[in-house]
Amino acid sequence: MITKKITALACVFAFISASGCGTAIPDNRDIIDNYVDESSSLTSSVADDSKTEIKQTNIAVKKINYTKYDKTLQAENGVKSGNTKIATERKGYKGKGYITGFNGKDSRWSIGFSLNYSQFYNVSITAACNKPANCKLAINGEIIGDVSLSGGKAFETFSLNNIYIPKGEAVISLVTDGQAIDVDYVRVLAVKNTIVSTLSDKTSLANKNADANTKGLYKYIKYNYGKKVLLGQHDTIGTKLETDMIYEVTGKYPAIRFGDLMTFTEKENLAGEAEIQCAVDWNKTGGIVGYMWHWEDPMGSGEYYADKTDFDITKAVTKEKIATLSAEQIETLHKKKKISDECVAIIRDIDKISKQLKTLQDKGVAVLWRPIHEASNGYFWWGKDAVSYKWLWNLLYERQTNYHKLNNLIWVWSAQNSEWYVGDDKCDILSADIYDKDNFSGQINTLLYLTKICSNKPIAISECGNFPDMTKVAEENALWSYIGQWGGNYLIDKKGELIEDYNTAAHLKEVYNNTLVITKDKLPHFSNTQTR
Repeated sequence: MITKKITALACVFAFISASGCGTAIPDNRDIIDNYVDESSSLTSSVADDSKTEIKQTNIAVKKINYTKYDKTLQAENGVKSGNTKIATERKGYKGKGYITGFNGKDSRWSIGFSLNYSQFYNVSITAACNKPANCKLAINGEIIGDVSLSGGKAFETFSLNNIYIPKGEAVISLVTDGQAIDVDYVRVLAVKNTIVSTLSDKTSLANKNADANTKGLYKYIKYNYGKKVLLGQHDTIGTKLETDMIYEVTGKYPAIRFGDLMTFTEKENLAGEAEIQCAVDWNKTGGIVGYMWHWEDPMGSGEYYADKTDFDITKAVTKEKIATLSAEQIETLHKKKKISDECVAIIRDIDKISKQLKTLQDKGVAVLWRPIHEASNGYFWWGKDAVSYKWLWNLLYERQTNYHKLNNLIWVWSAQNSEWYVGDDKCDILSADIYDKDNFSGQINTLLYLTKICSNKPIAISECGNFPDMTKVAEENALWSYIGQWGGNYLIDKKGELIEDYNTAAHLKEVYNNTLVITKDKLPHFSNTQTR
């Protein structure tokens, strides 16, 4: 356990729901004032080895063999509840009928089947409805993807491809939210593994003017993608509290330390300077730096959750080309009422954050930069709609890249929905935040979903409630570029001691001490990894 003195942790870290990221890991005056950085004297990542060695486990990626399988499951043979029932009125069905009655809260249907092999499958569902409808298909209780039906009244087939299903008993079900859908049958077809495990040499940073350190880091990330998994940890602002905890428990530091720039756009900038210094020091000791930005309402309400602020991003959206204009030019447009108060406030905050990223650039620090995260779940003010979100992303990218000349950023997108994707030319890594307590699988189907959005960029877990079991990562071929463990009460309690509700000490030791992962002591010096 960590032995440093911490008087209190006044901000209790809020619980994060299974469907998305929770509150930011806050700064805390009591932690900052009493925090002692025990690794501040480190001059290179080699110093990690001073910890008593924990035996390394050999974990090899397993080849997933293809075995022929093709089975059609008639819906009427499934398990029904609520209002669901067998019907025969709609023409064109196969078998003895179809399932209808998905129009009540407790109206459900599922169908089970048995698999002898863990492998990849295409799952198609044939259904009909009288008007356009969307539902979700789940396998063994896990939502796999969306099913969209046109509403043309005739039965139509929708496929979700390349889904990993482990051997044993499996159950397919539908989440319809009460929409009137008729289900005829489901087909499960085995397919060969189509995961893209290596990236083309043509995969390059979106910013062609990226500096040498940034190019070197991205080259390293590309090289390891599909081979090894980098481990990362989110820290309390202005400290290395969580990363030090990881070291105390496992004998290894994470390869990536993730921080949050939220304080720089808040009324009280608590621990902001200490946070930047943490990043600089971490970089000096050989670690990779990552940042997100819980962006407080630019108009100053003190909130970033959509349901706690009336800030309306749609009022900020403009057709004016403002990304590369000076503050004076922005103000001139504002006075002419060509842009709104909301737009000016957004620009002002972007400039504040850019100043801090420029400080890191001047120190030679490349940054995994993940702004305006989890937009599609609607939790945050920047997630009102896809159009406004993309406008904001483009503004942020263009202003930071072309106006502020920030060439140390690797852009990480985590809006988590294909309709919200910003395009290959505006991001470098795709990621998802996964909070699924007690599920220690490799989360392969989320990886596959992101691969369908873009197959030529690295894909990562930017946040998680608990680390996956690395043996399952290998079994599923779920070779994420990196995995970032959330901090706060997902890892430490008020005294700064390990909480085992999400990751036990034994589990953390297994995650950090095996041949599949990369920890800080295994990292190269990225200035010597320069590439195109």
